[in-house]
Amino acid sequence: SYAPQYGGYCAYGVAQDNLVKIEPDKFSVIDGKLYLNYDAEVQRLWSKDPAGFIRQADAKFQSLLKQ
Repeated sequence: SYAPQYGGYCAYGVAQDNLVKIEPDKFSVIDGKLYLNYDAEVQRLWSKDPAGFIRQADAKFQSLLKQ
């Protein structure tokens, strides 16, 4: 019932200027939105500052799609 953010790419990866695949069991639901992660290690990094990474990813996602 949740559409993944950033077109299903890894949310942490988008925040770091990369469009990378995800593992479907590595995710977070924050404020009713689904954020996917590459793997367990990336999810651990993501969990340190999800709000900050969301701000970064929101700012970068559209430009990454144009590359």
